[in-house]
Amino acid sequence: MQLYSVSEEQRRPRRPEIGSNIHARRLLRGLTLQDLADETGVSRAMISEIERGSKNPTVRIALQLAAGLGCTVSELLGERRRDQDSALVLRREQHRILLEPGSGVERHVLSAAFDRRGITVAQYVIPARQMTGAFPSHPPGTWAHLTVLQGTLDCCLDGGKGDIRLREGDSVEFRADVAYGFKNPGRRPCELLLILDAGARPLLSDMG
Repeated sequence: MQLYSVSEEQRRPRRPEIGSNIHARRLLRGLTLQDLADETGVSRAMISEIERGSKNPTVRIALQLAAGLGCTVSELLGERRRDQDSALVLRREQHRILLEPGSGVERHVLSAAFDRRGITVAQYVIPARQMTGAFPSHPPGTWAHLTVLQGTLDCCLDGGKGDIRLREGDSVEFRADVAYGFKNPGRRPCELLLILDAGARPLLSDMG
C-alpha cells in the first residue's frame, strides 16, 4: 500500500474551529482554564493559546483535552454527526489531520458517524524511527483494535511492559483504558488503522 502525499495545508486542523470548540465546551462544563489544566495535565497557557488559535494541539494534547471535556477528538475538530443520512462519504482531502511537530506523526480522523456509540476510527502514519509517546488512558472498558497497513510497528502496552512487534497485515486487540503508545522501528513509514470502542469488552479467548 502506497502512502499518499498530504499538503501542508491539509496537515493543519482548522485552528479557529478546534480552539473555539474547546472554548465552548469548557464554558459549557463551567470550567476555568485552570480547572481544565488540572483535569487534563495540559498547561493553562497552552490551553489558552489553543483556544485563541495561536497554537495547534498535538495528537496527545488533543486526546487529553477531549478526555477532560467528555468528548472525542472528532468532535473537537468539528466533525458533524448527521444521523439522518443513510451513508456518509469522507473523501481523502476532507480528512482532519493532527500533526506532531517534532516526530511528524499524523493522526487522520476517518469518521465521526460512530461517535455517539463510543467508537472512534483513526489512521496513523508514523515516520521511520519515530514514536507517538504514551497516550492517555481511555475510559474504563475501552478496547482497541489495531491493524498494520504498511511497515513495522511496536505496540507499547502498559508502560512498555507488554510490547508487541507487528508487521504489515498483523492485527491486535488490547485494553485501551491503560497507557499505550506506538513506535516505528523500521526504515520506512508505518501506517496503521486504529478503532477504539468504549462499549465493547471482547473475550480474548474468543479470538481465533
